[in-house]
Amino acid sequence: MIIIKIIVLIFLWTIYPEIISNIMKTMRFIFSKIKYFFQRIYRTLNVKKSSHYVWKELLKFHKSSGWNFGQFDNDKHIECGFKLDDTTCVDFNYLVSSGRLIFRSTILQRFDEEITNDVLVLASHFNGLLNFGTVKVSVKYNYVEFVYSRDLLTYSLFPGEINSDTDTHFDLTQDCFWSFRNMIETGDDPVFVFSELLRKKEDEKNASN
Repeated sequence: MIIIKIIVLIFLWTIYPEIISNIMKTMRFIFSKIKYFFQRIYRTLNVKKSSHYVWKELLKFHKSSGWNFGQFDNDKHIECGFKLDDTTCVDFNYLVSSGRLIFRSTILQRFDEEITNDVLVLASHFNGLLNFGTVKVSVKYNYVEFVYSRDLLTYSLFPGEINSDTDTHFDLTQDCFWSFRNMIETGDDPVFVFSELLRKKEDEKNASN
């Protein structure tokens, strides 16, 4: 009986290749949705293992991206370096810790104490507008980083959010880096620099429409 079904399928594929191909694509899509549905149920029932699942998804995402990265299994920690322009490479870190997936990027590795107030003012402008992440300033060690975190269960149930949030974190890191570097290089008031960023983003948005 199975042999007959296979023969019929091959015969139909020969006569109607496009129809059979579409049917197969639909079946694969349905099976993937069913698999994903049961995976979410299983992970919901095993919330305590969310750290393990998210770490696996994080590694899977980075390996599929083709990026060069450092992998630290004991700490569930990944380090990457991404170029934000032709000359500058910024450190990005992804850490599974304390029930959250934490995204970090170094905006300024070090800044002079004389501009501490301007750095704080520019950071406060970002934090007043952002609904994703926080610009953090270390007055003690004179560095600036952009940090975002989210609960592990969300990433465990919706792994695609890792991809989405990584992209968003990178894009906002670029905005922060551009602003802080411009302020330091030009010596402009942080309020002016932030307004220039908003104008730049508006011009980019209009150009893409």
